Amino acid sequence: MGERELFEILVREHAPMLTAYIRSMTLDSDLAEEVFQETVIAAWRHLEDFDRTRPFGPWLRGLARHRLLMLARTRRRYGRHLEALERRISAGLERIRQRPGDTFAEQLEPLRECLRALPEPQRAALEMVYLRQVGSPAAAEALGTNLETLRKRVQRARQALALCLRSRGVLGGDEPEGTEALA
Repeated sequence: MGERELFEILVREHAPMLTAYIRSMTLDSDLAEEVFQETVIAAWRHLEDFDRTRPFGPWLRGLARHRLLMLARTRRRYGRHLEALERRISAGLERIRQRPGDTFAEQLEPLRECLRALPEPQRAALEMVYLRQVGSPAAAEALGTNLETLRKRVQRARQALALCLRSRGVLGGDEPEGTEALA
């Protein structure tokens, strides 16, 4: 039996434990699935670092723990950006409320126009992630692309929307410091 077959057996044997461990650390099932997959990939890539005199399960959990800690650091780092983004959205909604138009639908027309102007791949990515609230891995799969391409499409769509909405006077140039990258 080759190394790959042994690895597959060990992963299958430890998958329920690893899944339970990861899910105990995050309530987001999409994130848990993503961390599980990344952990198995990391285990395969670093199999030569595994001390075969020690148990496989704790080593896998250590890899998962490392990935979860990296994600937590990233979220802390961008937390203040998310707060700033919430302020920008609130300010933008206030500007929308002040726009002429009798109904909220009329006030949202500039947003609809900007969405229609997006290239189809970007519009589809935004729709999956924000409107349907599909997790990124599932959205990428549904759109027939990889995760990195999906994230890049969403980023570009958000930037294009921000520019379009600014040109229509819906978004002002008074965004808080450091949030321009989130546009």
